[in-house]
Amino acid sequence: MTNYALMFEARPGGEIIPIKWSKDSFMPETSIIVLDEGSESVYLWHGVQQGLVARRTALRQAESLKGHGYTVGKSIIGRDIKYIIEIDARKVGKVPEDTKMNDNLQEILDRKYTELDNFIVTFQAGVAKPVAAVKTVPKVEAKPAPSPSVSKPVEPVTTPAVSKPVSPVQVKEAGSEYDVAEPMPSIKTETKPTPSIKVSASDLVTDAKIAFVFSAILEHYDDIWISKKPDGSFSVEQMDGPIATFSIKGSKLNFTANSFSGVNPGVKTAIQKKFIELNKLLE
Repeated sequence: MTNYALMFEARPGGEIIPIKWSKDSFMPETSIIVLDEGSESVYLWHGVQQGLVARRTALRQAESLKGHGYTVGKSIIGRDIKYIIEIDARKVGKVPEDTKMNDNLQEILDRKYTELDNFIVTFQAGVAKPVAAVKTVPKVEAKPAPSPSVSKPVEPVTTPAVSKPVSPVQVKEAGSEYDVAEPMPSIKTETKPTPSIKVSASDLVTDAKIAFVFSAILEHYDDIWISKKPDGSFSVEQMDGPIATFSIKGSKLNFTANSFSGVNPGVKTAIQKKFIELNKLLE
């Protein structure tokens, strides 16, 4: 059985572009995706300068490849992909797990390969049947465009002949929408008042305190990821890992035990100090 592989560059706009199989594409500011049928895996490699938002976008593209493969002509490359292996270059050489995954990727990249059409390569020696080439290489978009709706032609309507004269009230002359022979009956509509939305002072205080936490953290991190959990708690992450997780009940903030555990103690103190200063605005 012939196994194929492809290399892609993940673009910030939410698409991936197939590129020539080469280690030279692995740059500090890029996210590279390697689809390898032999290991049934999609490798997602992030350079040390790649931002968090770009990483998340690239991960969505990798997940799309895992679920659907990549179509070239009438063939699908990566039909049976089972795994996504995400590698952070900043952790290679520091974190054993990331280092091991990167070693596996390098082993794939160092194999002898045969180039086929449409940037496809195969590692099987001997005769390999090339995948049918197409003139344009399809792109995997972040969000697939919806299928256009097809409207059916409208059949002409034949107006039946009227034997009796039609009253002016029944037929309006073109261009005279409101010019009728008899006054039209008035229709009274009941106007209901727009319900007012009341926001309690306690709700505003709660929202303000949540915002103060984010503002204090942004004093020290330019690129953070905020998510709200099903239980109502908030999680804040940065490129190297989680920063803090907290919930709020009433006006009291409750941080989890492992919050700020991976943060420099000086930065943690500065974040707490900034939050206290902002919180004084509510007094």
